[in-house]
Amino acid sequence: MNGTRVTAAARLSAVAVMSAGLLATGAGLSAASDEPGAWGDTMRWKDGLSATVSKPAKFTPTAYAVGHEAGHQGVKWRIKVHNGTDEPFQASLMSVYVKAGDDGDSCEEIFDGTLGSGISGSVSPGSSGTAEFAFDVPRGGLGKVDLEVVPGFDYAGLHWVGKVP
Repeated sequence: MNGTRVTAAARLSAVAVMSAGLLATGAGLSAASDEPGAWGDTMRWKDGLSATVSKPAKFTPTAYAVGHEAGHQGVKWRIKVHNGTDEPFQASLMSVYVKAGDDGDSCEEIFDGTLGSGISGSVSPGSSGTAEFAFDVPRGGLGKVDLEVVPGFDYAGLHWVGKVP
């Protein structure tokens, strides 16, 4: 039993060291462009993976939603990831972040029914996966919203910036 703990701890340590090395050296899969996209644009990473972020849509979260604060606006986006690589894309590792307003305040993700579940499983080469993602945006920050998609630990994030109509 003790040997199992040591082995698991050693593996976790190795992963942490490798991740730190990637982050410290700037290694990993970078974006094809450093410029942010606009709503509806398709942007690509250098390995052939791409993402399209729809125009945002306001919505009213249900009473059962998690991550919504009274006075804020629920906003959702449809995000499509197309796998133009030769390997399956592990969509469960993908993260989406939203910042709003001139100060770039971080926004909570809203989990409401199927919203917030993300793209499940993996996406085969040549295929796409799509899901809706929702965030709780302060009403004063709707004029400038920055949505970032990070496909996995070894990818740089891509940004889409715009207003929420």
